[in-house]
Amino acid sequence: MYDEMMEEDGWIEDDEEFIEDEFIEEEEFIEDSWMELEKARGEKAIKCSKKKTKNSKKTSLEELTVIFEDTDNLDIGVTYGVKIVGKTIVVGQHDGNNTSFKKVSVNKLKGKRFLEYVAGQIEDMTGPELKLTLAFEKGYSIEITDYNSIEEYK
Repeated sequence: MYDEMMEEDGWIEDDEEFIEDEFIEEEEFIEDSWMELEKARGEKAIKCSKKKTKNSKKTSLEELTVIFEDTDNLDIGVTYGVKIVGKTIVVGQHDGNNTSFKKVSVNKLKGKRFLEYVAGQIEDMTGPELKLTLAFEKGYSIEITDYNSIEEYK
């Protein structure tokens, strides 16, 4: 009965529409984010930097910028950049057996090809956490937690 009254007044329909709009916006963000990483796949990193930033909530975030050589484009000197912002960004190298991960400087990525990315969500003590891993040649990778933007860097 209560649901019928709310539906007559338009409450339920509006809520469903709002949730659908919110889902579509989030889906578009995810598709755009992956498109930026797809463009960079297979390209060689020519410049890398990492810095701390603050967002509007005054929390500390980290920003990673990687400039790739655009080998798909035949013009010499053309580059493509990706900027990722997240809670923590760790650059490291796995050993030959892939059993240990040693932190390294972001500059170690220079000259390495971007191979693949894996994104997912894990549960920890504080709740769900987004994880993004970018894999490069020779066992190098970048692990990003709670990323909130992946965009083209110009």
